[in-house]
Order: sequence, then structure tokens, then C-alpha cells
Amino acid sequence: LSLTNSARREHLAHLVQFAGSELRRRCNIEPSGSHIIPVIVGADQAAVELAAALQRKGFDVRAIRPPTVPEGTARLRIALTLHVDEAIVADLFAALAEDMRFAA
Repeated sequence: LSLTNSARREHLAHLVQFAGSELRRRCNIEPSGSHIIPVIVGADQAAVELAAALQRKGFDVRAIRPPTVPEGTARLRIALTLHVDEAIVADLFAALAEDMRFAA
């Protein structure tokens, strides 16, 4: 992606907005408004399992667990980059919504 710095910022801002919309629509989770999107899962093992399921589908999503975050607030860390597009973001949140249903 050969863009000027301004175009790169605009593109990332667009992805953040799009991701927030998808996260809210598909998962009923309020977005962070940042390119780093935490998805609070709660239990350590559930976060690890969700991250692993998404990784098997090709998404680089990490589980963040105590002591990095407080006990009971394990989460997924989703980081948007300029190397993804709307289709990938939509696929990620569709997969997350599906996997969250099975984890519940």
C-alpha cells in the first residue's frame, strides 16, 4: 500500500470506524474507537480458546490474561493495521460472533 502519511491515517481511521460498526452489529460490543480493540471475555480459558479458534481461521488475535489485566477481565486484543481491508475485518467479526456463541 503506497499512500502518503495523511492517506494512511485516513485509511486507518476508516478501518477503525468500520470495525467499530461491525463489532457493534455482529457482537453487540461497544468499540474502543482505537485501532487497538479489546474484547473483554472474562475467564482466562475462554479468552485463550477464542483466540485459538480465530487463529485457526487465519486471524492474528491474541488473548491477554492476568497479570497483564485484572483477574476476571481476560480479553482478546485485536489490532487493526493497513494490511487489512473491510472484507477481512467483516470476516473477523463474523468469526468472532460465531465463536462467541459456542463459547457461551
